Amino acid sequence: MMPRDFPVLELFSRIIAVLLNRVRVNRTMRGIRDGIPVIFKKRLWYAAGVIWLGNCFLKLSESGVRMFVGADEWLEWEVHCTHLLYPDRFCTVCGQGKQICIAEVRGMSLRQLVRRNEADLSVMAAAAGEVRRVHQLPCRVFEAGWSHGDLHLDNILYDRITNRAFLIDFDTRHELRLNERRRHGDDLLVFLLELIACSDEKWFEWAMAFAEAYGESTVLQELAGRLSVPHGFAGILWSARTQGASIQKMEIRIERLRTALRQIQSVTVTQ
Repeated sequence: MMPRDFPVLELFSRIIAVLLNRVRVNRTMRGIRDGIPVIFKKRLWYAAGVIWLGNCFLKLSESGVRMFVGADEWLEWEVHCTHLLYPDRFCTVCGQGKQICIAEVRGMSLRQLVRRNEADLSVMAAAAGEVRRVHQLPCRVFEAGWSHGDLHLDNILYDRITNRAFLIDFDTRHELRLNERRRHGDDLLVFLLELIACSDEKWFEWAMAFAEAYGESTVLQELAGRLSVPHGFAGILWSARTQGASIQKMEIRIERLRTALRQIQSVTVTQ
């Protein structure tokens, strides 16, 4: 059996990670509708095949999430999530049922803020507060609290004027067999893995600010229990979620974060 840090295996994982992160299945355009800035999202012609292959990989990696092969199912879920999370936000299917039109959200993605060195603890706290809020919303599809399924840095926008965060892009959904705690823990895992992989040494401060503001002890416990670099296809998925970061660096940082999360959890439980 190859060791986890075998150079060829790590190189292969990074190549797969690059491919997974660069493939796009939707085309987006900006426009104006009834005087409101909107975003139009439409499936690309080759999307179904790419998504089918992607779902095969997600199943092999035991990710617990899937993308929507059929455009109709995706559009229905996108509208449902938008209306559930942000009832006042305009969102409708248009273009003879082939695309979605959704009101544009003011703000900048957390990835942009991190890259521009404009992220701070208040940004992470606002993001955590919003994630906690939407996790508490009852969803008829899950028959439990809602979850995102792909909560990376691009899918959270932050408006500094209102100090508020917004979640976007509901192209992926957790499998319905997963319980609420597992799904919520996975949302936090996807988000924090990207922070752990950041080159900026502020990653730990950001991660702790997010975890402390989120504050749900049972979910943090689930998260801490899943913070370890896996093998096989699951390891390749981790590589994709960490932008191909060094496994050795990830393991050191993960251990540090896992220890801190357990301390937060113990304090939260005793309060």
